[in-house]
Amino acid sequence: MQQSTVIPHSRGDAMSVGNPAKKVRFGIILLPQFTLSALSLFLDCLRLAADEKDQSRQIRCKWEITTLSGTSVQSSTGMFVEPTADLSSVLECDYVVVVGGLISPQKKAPETLLAVLRKINRTPIRLIGLCTGSFALAEANVLPEHQCCVSGLHTEEFGEEFSEFSADSVSLYRANGRHYTCAGGMGSAYLALEIIAAEFGDELARKCASILMIPFERRTNEQPALIYSGVSNRVIKQALRLFEKTMEDPISMSEVSRLIGTTRRQMERIFREELGKSPLRVRDQFRVLKAKQLLLETDLNFTQIAVACGLLGTKTLNRAFIREGEPLPRILRASRSQLGDPAFRDQRHAQ
Repeated sequence: MQQSTVIPHSRGDAMSVGNPAKKVRFGIILLPQFTLSALSLFLDCLRLAADEKDQSRQIRCKWEITTLSGTSVQSSTGMFVEPTADLSSVLECDYVVVVGGLISPQKKAPETLLAVLRKINRTPIRLIGLCTGSFALAEANVLPEHQCCVSGLHTEEFGEEFSEFSADSVSLYRANGRHYTCAGGMGSAYLALEIIAAEFGDELARKCASILMIPFERRTNEQPALIYSGVSNRVIKQALRLFEKTMEDPISMSEVSRLIGTTRRQMERIFREELGKSPLRVRDQFRVLKAKQLLLETDLNFTQIAVACGLLGTKTLNRAFIREGEPLPRILRASRSQLGDPAFRDQRHAQ
């Protein structure tokens, strides 16, 4: 697979902070229920690049945190983050980073955000979508060639919402001119490191990676499968991708093996040798993982979740959870209240 790369820009004297040749400015827009890891992994790379050692002065890089409301915003962990600047300040930056997270029932991005993104797109400012922040860039119709990097967890939702786009659920991030989309997770750190390398050189990017204990020389731009991320066997990796893509409308194992260029018997043997489980059992694990995500992140009822995961109904859903040793779906759904989930609180108040 050909990795997406960041187009190099002019570089200053990367390791001198006494009188830096330039300061790169980042405006970060946090959306409600944003993913904390996407923010922290990206921002900590900038923090380490900005100064010598771990002093955290904003010398080479400067950043501001903004929100749509101008007040604190809650992450998907329940933690609140305060803005450091008004939303309009992002128009004075070199990069604008939109950090998304949980997909709201409304799904649509606020018009305020879309207007800002379209205005930015008419300038030389570079646009970045982290996690589901890429959904907002797609909705604003600012992405060239209608290509977008999306987490494997959200490929289905993205395809339903933006059928005219090509969703890349293999790469950790994509760079298309001055537009960047990132699946989130560790991809946020790797994208930040690529930008740091492009702006200031590999030496500084390597320093940041070393402090964060990220293997800079062995970094990859490929997303792991949702489970079994350490697997390297080609047959298994391709089968796992098909399990993800055909979740709601599953295909037979004979069809899976045909599509990946092997026989069903060979595929069964490889799965048992490498994973100690049959392909059917592994696909069931994918279904349970997807169902857990929907239980915690959406207001779909149990029947809708079962159908979305390729199961026949709630009884089949419950049996799948029991087989994998997971708490029953009703228990997982109830646990959202402990995370301060607004949708869950609204449901309770309505009862």
